Amino acid sequence: MHLSASVALFALFAIPVPFVRAQVKPNNLAAASTSGALSALKYTKVGSTGSYNQVTDIIPGTFPTCSANPFCITTPKQISGNLAPFDDEMTVVFRGPMNLYDIAVYQSTNASSASWNKVSSWTAGQQPSNLVFMNNNGGDASGEWSICAGSSQSYANGAWTDATTAPNKEVANGFLDEDHEMNIMTATSCQEISCAGFSRGTANHGWSGSKFFVFTFDMPSSSSSTKTPAIWALNAQIVRAAQYGCNCRGTGPQGCGELDILEVLNNDPSANINQAISEIYSPKGATGTGSGGFFARPTDGKVTYGVIFDVQTDQIAIQRYTQWDYTQGQITRSLMEGYLSAPALVVPFDGSGANGKREDVRSRMFGAHRRRHHSMH
Repeated sequence: MHLSASVALFALFAIPVPFVRAQVKPNNLAAASTSGALSALKYTKVGSTGSYNQVTDIIPGTFPTCSANPFCITTPKQISGNLAPFDDEMTVVFRGPMNLYDIAVYQSTNASSASWNKVSSWTAGQQPSNLVFMNNNGGDASGEWSICAGSSQSYANGAWTDATTAPNKEVANGFLDEDHEMNIMTATSCQEISCAGFSRGTANHGWSGSKFFVFTFDMPSSSSSTKTPAIWALNAQIVRAAQYGCNCRGTGPQGCGELDILEVLNNDPSANINQAISEIYSPKGATGTGSGGFFARPTDGKVTYGVIFDVQTDQIAIQRYTQWDYTQGQITRSLMEGYLSAPALVVPFDGSGANGKREDVRSRMFGAHRRRHHSMH
């Protein structure tokens, strides 16, 4: 072959071919809607480069003044890379009124795993697997309480209204009333394996890296527009220190990571109590659904939602499903790619806060919420 022809042929085969990830199209996605009442929302470009204030100690002071300066001891924690800080351990918090029927959590062993395995699960009326129900009622039964520092985490009782002495000691029937919150963690305690940041009392690990939460639930009507349901994910360090006190979250568009998955706003006179918003907070700032869409509050029947935190694609997806097979123990990466590529309202998390229309309201709410809970006992 002539030299010039050989060079041309080599150049032809050397042309880079764009990498296309293998996808399997899911068959359980709700009818697509990317505006108004949403079927799915996808945050892209999630990872941050920067820092947040990691709590290293709490010095509560002495009663009656409880004055200590500093009270909340922190140090800057540097973060970078895909999904940061949402690649940290996360917990999911639920506020009633809500009926929960099923929960499953899947994780990949690393960013390029060929499959995601079910690592935690629960069905109403049954004992969970590698999942512990917790709340912020530390004191006599489990966890700790002091008049100056308040309550740590505790093991939740079966009604999710108070504390009990051991993890999942009482079987949960799945109803969370409008006056209480509950969060889920893994069954591994910080005593067994040390946890990042400061922890006190009863403290457990969350789910790190890439993770996929699936919930089936409904959100029945409330007795008051000030008592509305919500589901949100927090950096697990927040609840291990003090969810409504000294923690790495702070208020407003900053902190160690918060994702409001479906939140019905309760301190905004302009909010519709039959609509739920989503917002995201990290060192990048804040953004969310804004005026572009909302999730319909499921008051009349159960729904199933999934929340995918994916390190490989640097995305978080919230999506509604027609059904979910909670017996499946593994999901292929190609099917996960199908979920991640499904139609959704796409919100780039580029730090501009362009969709963070309600973040000022959320900041005021968060501060007020903290004061109410921090003053308990």
